[in-house]
Amino acid sequence: MCGFEEVGAEICFFHNPEKMREAAPADVMVGYVDTVQQHLKEMVFSFPDLDYPEELKFCLGRKIWKSTINTINSHPEQWPVFVKSVADKEITGVLVQSPKDLVGRGNWEHDVPVWCSEPVRFVTEWRCFIRYGRILDARHYRGTWEKMPDPEIIKKAVQEYKTAPAGYSLDFGLTDTGKTLLIEVNDGYALGSYGLFYIDYAKLLAARWAELTGTEDEYKDF
Repeated sequence: MCGFEEVGAEICFFHNPEKMREAAPADVMVGYVDTVQQHLKEMVFSFPDLDYPEELKFCLGRKIWKSTINTINSHPEQWPVFVKSVADKEITGVLVQSPKDLVGRGNWEHDVPVWCSEPVRFVTEWRCFIRYGRILDARHYRGTWEKMPDPEIIKKAVQEYKTAPAGYSLDFGLTDTGKTLLIEVNDGYALGSYGLFYIDYAKLLAARWAELTGTEDEYKDF
């Protein structure tokens, strides 16, 4: 909230859905992914799946495909494979190497759509924050802090991502073989800050919110 306070925004806290529904489309909602998605749906605004854009296939460095959790469960010949749900947070990412790795993930009544990926070992992972095509910062969040992905590959990814939203992040990692690879794209309407300067963080959220709701970004030139 500090970032929005610093740019002069009025802050209103919500504790229940009724309070959320009082907000106008131009009011930026800040919260967990599922809460923000629920609010967008109720206002009849859509939010696309950004995980692996076509323009960024050049920096994936591994095979990635869509499947379902039950398909993965019934085809052990595809193991080891890294899976995560297509829908945010429905299934936490996991490397499937044996049946025990699938315990508690999906069921026969609800065959969860998942992204599948050939496993790679990242020794360090960083989140790069982008607003209106400009890289604001890169923040380390996992693995060794002594290494980082190649900045030139990250800059190329931002340049090549022509369909990019107004605010988003690119998670990049460095593998144990020294390759800089894209881990995933994260939409900017609900995003962990990982220590990003709080005003930059607020402006990124506001930029993406305005784009999704078709409203004015009051902080675009702030």
